[in-house]
Amino acid sequence: MTPLRTIGISGLLGFRALFAWNTPGLFVTSLLLTPTLQILFFVALGQALAYQDPAFFIVGNGIQVAATAGIAGMVSVIADERRFGTLSMVLGSPGSRVAVFVGRMLPGVVCGFIVASLTSVVGLALVSRPLDPPQLLLYMLAIIVAAVSCSAMGLALSACGLAYRDIFQIATAAYLLTMVVSGANIDRSTLPEWTRILGDALPTTHAIDAVRAMLDGETVRTALVSVALEGCVAAVWVAVALVLMKLFERVAKRRDALDLY
Repeated sequence: MTPLRTIGISGLLGFRALFAWNTPGLFVTSLLLTPTLQILFFVALGQALAYQDPAFFIVGNGIQVAATAGIAGMVSVIADERRFGTLSMVLGSPGSRVAVFVGRMLPGVVCGFIVASLTSVVGLALVSRPLDPPQLLLYMLAIIVAAVSCSAMGLALSACGLAYRDIFQIATAAYLLTMVVSGANIDRSTLPEWTRILGDALPTTHAIDAVRAMLDGETVRTALVSVALEGCVAAVWVAVALVLMKLFERVAKRRDALDLY
């Protein structure tokens, strides 16, 4: 089986096995309604405090909610495999584990893209901020890259589940951290220097900068540079995830803790 086919099958089967238990209503509520309410809350808060314009919060939160599926969803890769007793079989299979775990990222990327796209479009429509076709294409590109980087970070956090059981606590903290340091709701220039440095290394920050630069009238080249930086962040997190998977797998095997949940 080729690596690309393994990635595709892993993503499809992983989604069906780990997410199919959700009823459609719960699935839609958690992935669409909650992020939309998040955007509306921060737009209303900004208007009440006379801080920034609504598009600032719509773009920031519209892209940042890709982390909902990417980070929150991906941390269950190890936790749920262990709970259902399939982790040992996945790690012991003769196939490429790199392809298997990269394939596990696909549901997070697809769901993150759908959520971020729909909430952003709805939000911008509500404030009468239409996008022309080139702007829309760049916006979608930024969302795709942000969804990949969020899923890659989620996979890295999932790897920690091989050594640390309460992985969902880490996921919640990571999600809230990205919300703060990415500049989704706060102008990054007003944040301390160390938070700006941290934000540059975490998902969604550069994607948000790219779209805001586009809406502020900056050149396409400037926006594409930020999208490229987001792509670099995604690549680094993929590498970190694969290294952590290998490292913590050895730790779990040494402790004979692969099947402990």
